[in-house]
Amino acid sequence: MEPVTKKPCIDICKFNKKSICKACGRTKQEKKEWKQLSPDEKQAIWTRILESHGSGKGKQPKALRELYERAKRKKRKKG
Repeated sequence: MEPVTKKPCIDICKFNKKSICKACGRTKQEKKEWKQLSPDEKQAIWTRILESHGSGKGKQPKALRELYERAKRKKRKKG
């Protein structure tokens, strides 16, 4: 499965004590290794972070969901 976007970064990199980005939900390790991950691994991360960090009503969850939806629309136009 091809992921809908290259990365879920919304340009707010702040990590909690568990080394998880407060904005996008990826770990420092996932951010570091993102380019080397398979499409299935990337999509699995997207699925997880949309549930954990994209489900609220604030600015950051909304930005994450919008990024994902924009990428999906763009991919459909190409495909």
